[in-house]
Amino acid sequence: MGVRKPEDTRSFALVAHGGAGKTSLAEAMLFDNGQVTRMGSVQTGNTVSDFQPEEQKRQISISTSLLTMERNGKTFFVLDAPGYADFAGEMSAAIRVADTAVILVSSVGGIEVQTGRAWEYAGNQGVPVAFYISKMDRENADFDKVLADIHEQFSPNALPVFLPIGSADKLSGIVDVLKGKAYKYPLDGSGKFTEEPIPADMADAAKAAREALLEAAVEMDDALMEKYLDEGEGAVSEADLARTLKMAIVSRRVMPVLTGSATANVGVPQMLDFVADYFPSPVDVGSVEAYEGEKAVEVKPNLDDPFSALCFKVMVDPYVGKLSFIRVYSGRLSSDGNNIYNVKKGEDERISSFKMMCGKDGSDVKEVIAGDIVAIPKLQSTKVGHTLGTKGGAPYQYAKIEYPAPVYSVAIVAKTRADEDKLGTAISKTLDEDRGLTFEKNPETHDNVLSGMGDLHIDIVLSRMKERYGIDLETQTPQVPYRETIRKMAEAQGKHKKQSGGHGQYGDVYVRYSPLERGAGFEFVDSVVGGAVPRNFIPAVEKGLHEYMSEGPLAGFPVVDFRAELYDGSYHDVDSSEMSFKLATRLSFRKGIMDASPVLLEPIMNVEVTVPEQFMGDVMGDFNSRRGRIMGTEGHGKLQVVKAQAPMAEMFRYAIVLRSMTSGEGSFVMQYSHYEEVPADIAKKVIAAHKKEDAEEN
Repeated sequence: MGVRKPEDTRSFALVAHGGAGKTSLAEAMLFDNGQVTRMGSVQTGNTVSDFQPEEQKRQISISTSLLTMERNGKTFFVLDAPGYADFAGEMSAAIRVADTAVILVSSVGGIEVQTGRAWEYAGNQGVPVAFYISKMDRENADFDKVLADIHEQFSPNALPVFLPIGSADKLSGIVDVLKGKAYKYPLDGSGKFTEEPIPADMADAAKAAREALLEAAVEMDDALMEKYLDEGEGAVSEADLARTLKMAIVSRRVMPVLTGSATANVGVPQMLDFVADYFPSPVDVGSVEAYEGEKAVEVKPNLDDPFSALCFKVMVDPYVGKLSFIRVYSGRLSSDGNNIYNVKKGEDERISSFKMMCGKDGSDVKEVIAGDIVAIPKLQSTKVGHTLGTKGGAPYQYAKIEYPAPVYSVAIVAKTRADEDKLGTAISKTLDEDRGLTFEKNPETHDNVLSGMGDLHIDIVLSRMKERYGIDLETQTPQVPYRETIRKMAEAQGKHKKQSGGHGQYGDVYVRYSPLERGAGFEFVDSVVGGAVPRNFIPAVEKGLHEYMSEGPLAGFPVVDFRAELYDGSYHDVDSSEMSFKLATRLSFRKGIMDASPVLLEPIMNVEVTVPEQFMGDVMGDFNSRRGRIMGTEGHGKLQVVKAQAPMAEMFRYAIVLRSMTSGEGSFVMQYSHYEEVPADIAKKVIAAHKKEDAEEN
C-alpha cells in the first residue's frame, strides 16, 4: 500500500433505516473500484458485507462490516452498519469511530425511524454528516420531496452536490454541480457512463445548488469570502474549494447530499471521487477527546505522538478466531516484535498481525497509522470500549461507546445438564462480541434473563450460540420481580418457646411495623428499654428481619418500604439464644405484616415510543390496554414521540407488538422508573398463581 499518511485516509459509516440500500451501495462501490468482478445482491446472499450465515439467511445486515478500498491515492475505510432497530448498537459504534456518517434516505420510503436515530447518534457524537438519497431508479422515487423533508426534520445545511437526471425508469444519470458536468448511464448495472453537458432544463437548478455550496464553503475563510464577493466564483480555485468545503463539512455547516442508484450502479463512481476529494481526513477532523483520570485530553492524529486506539467491535471468525476491530487515533505501530497494551486492563497483548478487512477477508499489513481502522486477531483481554496503546506510552483512555438500553428480555433455560454446564462460557463469549446484550441471574426470581434490542436480536443470538458452542436453550417469559409492602401500622408479638429436656428455647419480641415512603427500603429501630431484650440478642432480631423479609407472607415476594421497631420482649436466663430470638422474630414478622394491610407492588417502566404520525392513535390506544399512562407527546417532523409509563408485566413482548402495529417503523426505549401498587383484581391472580406454584413444588 506504499507510504500512507493520515491526510490520505477517509473513513465513513453507511447508516440508515433497514432496507434503504446501504449494503447494495457498498457492493456497488467495491465493483466500481475493481475489487469485485460482479455485484452481489442482498436477495441472493452473495454480497461482501453480509457474509455471516444469519445475514444471508435473513437478507438483512446484523453486524457492521468493514470494507477497505484504495482510490485516487486515498485509503477508504467503509463501515456498513445494520439499519434495523434490533442492532442499533452496531450503528452507534460505527458512527463513533468514523470521520463522516453517510445517512442513506430512500427516495421512495423517505425518512424513517432509524434515519432519525442515525441523525441523533451523529449529532450526539459531533460527527460530520453527508446524505445519500438512494433508489432513484425505483417507481415513485422523489428526490425533491426527500430533500425538503431532510431540511425540515434535520437541517437546512443539507446541500445537494449531485442532482438526479430523471427518476424511476427514466433515470439516466446525475449532475455534479461542483464540476458542472452531467454523467449519463445506461440502466444495465455496468457503471459505465459518458460525460456530457448539463441538460438545459436542469441548468438553473444546478447553478443554484453550486452557488449555495460555494457560499457555504467560502464562509469558512474571511479573506476568500471577501475575494468571492468582489470577483465572483472565478476567484475560488479548486484547491480553495476543497479546503474550505472540507472545513464546512467538519463543522456541519455543509452536509453534502449525494444521490443515485446502487443496484442500477448510477452515480457511484462520482460518489467515490467526491469522498476522495471532499470528505474530511483525520487531520481535517482534528483532535478527539480522551481522559487521563478525570482530566480531558485532546488527542491529535500525529504520527510522532504515542500510539493509541479504541476497540469498537469484537467478532468471532470461524477460521481466524477472535478479531478485535480498532480505530487508531494517534501514532503508528508495527506488528514486528511489538506488543499492544490494554490501558483499561493494564495488560500487554501479543500482536500476530494487523488485518485490512474487506468483509470476511483480510490482508496483513505490517504497520498501522493514525486514521486506520483494522482488525487484530486473537487478542485475549481486549473488549469493546477498551483503549489500546503501548506500555509506557499514553496513559489516557477514550470515553466508552454508548449502546442503547435493551428493550426485550427472555428467561433462558438449558435443555440438558450438559447445556447448563456450557452456559456460562457461551454467555461470556457472546457478551464480549455483542455489547447490545445484557445477562443477569435475577436474585429475586432466579431467572437467567437475557436482554437485547428485540426478538429478532435474541433469536439470532441463540441461533449463533447453538451453532458455535453446541448449546441448546429454551426461552420463556421472565417472571416479574414483584414486591410486597404494607399500608398501615401494626404491632405483633412473636414468642418462641420450646422445652424438650435439658436447655430449652425461649425468645419473645414485640415489633411495631409501619409503612415508609415508596423506595425508602427497610429501617430497623431499637426502642427497647430496661433490658427487656438483652443487647446481645438485638442483632439477631435485626438479622432475622433481613432474612425473612426476602420472602413475604402475602405471596413470597420481598417485603420493602417499611420500618420495624423492636419495642419490647422478654428472655430466659438459660434458654434464650440468638436462634430463639430469630425464630421469635419470624413469628412476629409474618403476623405483623399480614395485620398491616399488605399489598403487592410491581415495577413501572418509563417508555418512549418513536413512530410515524399515522400510528399515533394505535400506539396510544395500545398503552391504555396495557394499564399504561400517557405522559406526553412530542413532534419531530413526521415522527412523533409518545412518552408513557406502563407496568413491566405488560411490556415483555412489546417489541414484537410495536413492530407489527407499525409495519416495522416504530422503535422504543424503556427503563425502570419505580414500583407502585398492583390493582386488586390483578394482584389476586398473581398471588393465587404463586400459591399454586408453591403447592405444586411442595
